[in-house]
Parts: sequence; C-alpha cells; structure tokens
Amino acid sequence: MSTSYPYPTLDTHGYQLAVVEQGQAAHVLAAPLPPEEERFAAKPGDMVKLIFEYREVLKGAGSGQEFGAEHMWVEIADYGEGCLVGRLESSPQYTKLLKSGASVAFHPMHIIAFWRE
Repeated sequence: MSTSYPYPTLDTHGYQLAVVEQGQAAHVLAAPLPPEEERFAAKPGDMVKLIFEYREVLKGAGSGQEFGAEHMWVEIADYGEGCLVGRLESSPQYTKLLKSGASVAFHPMHIIAFWRE
C-alpha cells in the first residue's frame, strides 16, 4: 500500500472500491446510504459493507450474466495512515483476487452500509 494513496486500484490490484454519493444511492443501492456523519464515525469493531469493482468481468455459471462488482462485508480492524483498515468477512464470488480474511484499506466514503444486529 502506498502512503500517498492507500486504497486498492484497478491498475495495481485488479480491483477498486466504489464511492457512492447521497445523490447516486437510490440508483445503485437497495437500502438507504448511511449519512456522512455516520460513515466518518466508523471505528474498529464495526462491520461495514463496501462495493468492490473488478478490472476483469466474470461471467456467471450458466446464466451468461457478467459481474464486474460485488458488495461485501469488512470488519474494521484499525486506523491506517489516512484510511481505515479492515478484514474481508465475505467470500468473494466474482474474483480470485481476494479471499475471505484479506486486509482491505478504505475511506469512510467507501462505506455503503453498517451491519445492524
């Protein structure tokens, strides 16, 4: 991870994290986007959902559908240099670039949902 840009990029990692703004949320999310205040208050121990976008699109088995992104859960583990750092809790279905347990650096604006018990 670069200290100048700690987040994954398509060129370097083969995936990136989507930033969803309040105005876009209704078009891309099934549930309301948390307010910015809540996203910026995220802390270690919180379980958050991020959108992972892939450079290489995968075709679904049997359906012929193409998948270039998926929503996955990440547990925030720590604060990084200019970012949050978490552990991927989901099992990726549309890429071999990531595995459950992988470390992911992200910004509060990448958060699209919080896990509510």
